[in-house]
Amino acid sequence: MMSLWIPRIALVLAVLFAVRRGGEPERLVAAVLLATFAFDVANHAWLGTPDWFAVNPGHLVIDGWAFITLLWVALHANRGWPLWVSSSQVIVVLGHAAKAWELDMVRWAYWAMTQTPFVFQLCVLALGTGKHVARQRRIGAYHAWRPA
Repeated sequence: MMSLWIPRIALVLAVLFAVRRGGEPERLVAAVLLATFAFDVANHAWLGTPDWFAVNPGHLVIDGWAFITLLWVALHANRGWPLWVSSSQVIVVLGHAAKAWELDMVRWAYWAMTQTPFVFQLCVLALGTGKHVARQRRIGAYHAWRPA
């Protein structure tokens, strides 16, 4: 039961921290991660609980959208940490691809590849927001996005 609440508590804390203290990239990543959680709840209400024996189409769509959005932030933000969040989302998308390719794959590996990077992403969001706050204190306001 605790394994269900730890990511939810981490989500709330990381999102609140990013919204209160972060810049636009931090808030955008927080919104994407919060949206993936909300979409996942809707996905489970509509398609039921995943059995991890087959690719969940709702998860695939949600995770694909999150990857594209997080990659955009990583390529345009004036920070390095979004690359870590985006790259961990690659693991999630590859988990779906691996499951589709090999249907006999162990269900726990599929679960691990698609579910555990979320906690890592929340930790990186919180650390990145903390680095943003420290950088603002040190050098003052700076551009949130790289120049075009």
